[in-house]
Amino acid sequence: MRLEIQCEDRIGMVREALDLFIPYQIDLRLVEVDTKRRCLYCGFSDIPFPKLQRLLADIRRLDSVEDVKTVMFTPSEREHNALYTLLEALPDGVISVDLKGQITMVTELAAEDLKMPISALLHKPLQQCIKDLHFSKEMWANPQNGVTKRIQIRDKPLLLEMKPIYVCDDDGVSIPAGTVIYVKSKARLDRQAERLKQAPDADNPFEAYFDPTLIKSTAMRNTLHQAKAFAEVSVPMLVQGEVGTGKRDLIDALFQYWYKRQGDRDAQQRRCHAREVTPQVFAEMAHQSGWWVIDDIECLDESAQSEMVSWLARQPSMRLICVSSLSQSQLASGTLLNKALYFSMVKLVISVPPLRDRKEDLEGLLKQCVVALAERYRKPVPAISKGALVKLALYDWPGNLQELHNVCLQTLLSKGAEWSDNDISLPDRGSSVEMTLLNGSLEETTKHWEASLLKQLYPRFPSTRRLAKAVGMSHSAIANKLKEYGIKA
Repeated sequence: MRLEIQCEDRIGMVREALDLFIPYQIDLRLVEVDTKRRCLYCGFSDIPFPKLQRLLADIRRLDSVEDVKTVMFTPSEREHNALYTLLEALPDGVISVDLKGQITMVTELAAEDLKMPISALLHKPLQQCIKDLHFSKEMWANPQNGVTKRIQIRDKPLLLEMKPIYVCDDDGVSIPAGTVIYVKSKARLDRQAERLKQAPDADNPFEAYFDPTLIKSTAMRNTLHQAKAFAEVSVPMLVQGEVGTGKRDLIDALFQYWYKRQGDRDAQQRRCHAREVTPQVFAEMAHQSGWWVIDDIECLDESAQSEMVSWLARQPSMRLICVSSLSQSQLASGTLLNKALYFSMVKLVISVPPLRDRKEDLEGLLKQCVVALAERYRKPVPAISKGALVKLALYDWPGNLQELHNVCLQTLLSKGAEWSDNDISLPDRGSSVEMTLLNGSLEETTKHWEASLLKQLYPRFPSTRRLAKAVGMSHSAIANKLKEYGIKA
């Protein structure tokens, strides 16, 4: 329980307030004074409500007390937790030690690097936890600026970057108070460097917003080419595609590409769901510039549809981008949208292909997803076997990129350092290959099954060398089988 006592700053005020806790036999665990807010904070174990009421009444009767109330936390507790949350979000582990070299704070990532639980590290000498670290007591008592040390924990190389902590006394003189240590691993540094290389900048073409390994498929290359051509044409546009195909990512990248090539620095992307669009919103949009992105445009209310027709006729400076998971024929039928509105807002159309039509991109998308999730959940990046890749390639992905993300997350959190085909759990959507015995012959049945499988795989690995690598066979053996089964390479 925490109390906030707001009072005047006078001599003896704190003593009088704290003395009131003694008759109630309350053991204070925290006392904090905030002179700027003129508040005294007290922390103690919960007490019965009648007892609390009497205590609050006694405190209010004190001279100079203006108010007293219960609070969830004190300012220093909030500040401490905000700082710790910030440190946990950093890409590197952090350790803090005092002037004796004792660990006073450690983040989960640093504890993971040192292969010890946080409870086993706190209040222990750092040199006891890291055998390769040798510093004298004087070094901890008088920390130096910019000390860097390379260590090895169970064959894992780590880099320690040490910075001194200073506090100022009443005269403004800086006094050493300890050392903060950043724990960097080679694997994390490599991932950060790779992501920095892939970050878009103003000089890169639109395709640079996407890793080149992700746009090997003709379907996605055509979509990006079309999107680039449409980017700077200020007319309404529909972005259409199945659920989970990445329409939001495409629009965000396209907006950034457009934004860096036009002169209006105040332009912005406004995004909302169609159900949130009311007739009153259009007046506000009349004074905005940029892109207005409306998700699930088929859910637009009839009154909003009528108003949008008028708004588009006025040729607003805000470009309309409509997003839908429905097909163009469904939207144009007149049952969901006013036909006048449909043909006014669909001047240009970008269709984002489903994952089943861009299987050449699957391996790159998979690796990108796994690396991002491993970094987010602080897991080692797993190796993915050929069998696992083939299993993923054969699946038709009705949930597209969102389903791929879900499968990767489930497998990452539950499986080991290498994924086999048995590690990956996919919904059973039935087999397209007939498994009954043909003409009483096992050999004929096996060849029929093999031919059907290769016919499914070849469009996803469209060369004999890539297909051979995917199924673990020699190039010549696969070439012969394709020839035997009449599959044209």
